[in-house]
Amino acid sequence: MKSLEREAARDLLLLSLTAGSADAIGYLGLGLVFTSNMTGNIVLLGIDLGQGHLALASRVLYVLSMFILGLCLGAGLGKDLPEKQWSALAFRLIGLEKIALLIFGVGWFFTADRDRVVSYGLLTLLALAMGLQSAAVYRLNAPGVGTTAITGTLTAFTTGLINLLFGTKMEPTRREAGFQRIRFQLVVILLYICGAALAGLLIMQMSRLAGFLPALASFFVAFDHQKQVLSKIP
Repeated sequence: MKSLEREAARDLLLLSLTAGSADAIGYLGLGLVFTSNMTGNIVLLGIDLGQGHLALASRVLYVLSMFILGLCLGAGLGKDLPEKQWSALAFRLIGLEKIALLIFGVGWFFTADRDRVVSYGLLTLLALAMGLQSAAVYRLNAPGVGTTAITGTLTAFTTGLINLLFGTKMEPTRREAGFQRIRFQLVVILLYICGAALAGLLIMQMSRLAGFLPALASFFVAFDHQKQVLSKIP
């Protein structure tokens, strides 16, 4: 995408995998709750409250709180960095996310039978990590793309596609930029689905290893920018 640096665009795609796998693991393995898709959680909260399932509602509300805490932490850590300094922002926020996700993976691996306390501990790590990621992507200000808000990305993709196919005539360069943007948005959506599918498959076939899946992409992003940031230190 022309409006994003090549590395930032690559990182958004990788982090879409992280978010999709985190949502699938949270839903399938930690009590039918999402750790990235907060729109879905708000719907689940309303359903649980309406049906009188207070225990389930409290779990969803807790995850929402941890996600918001991750957002607050990310906003605080990145407040002194301009939006254009993606390497420094990713080094801080995605770097902290990868640590939380690694601890989550280790905890998942060693706790096959997860009681209430363990489940809440794992949910804390996963929701905090997704909050940090959301704060980083929000600061990046990518047009029509959110790795943890796929509804917005799907809306931007669909409306953009309809405008390009049936809209008024536009300059070729502007038209090409529009198609480039919607292609990128489509890949984000597909990678989110792939992350969820991989997590579902691993939970079925190699359950103990599934917890490490969300950390893989974030590790690559964080280490790549760590090298860049440290190379600039005299």
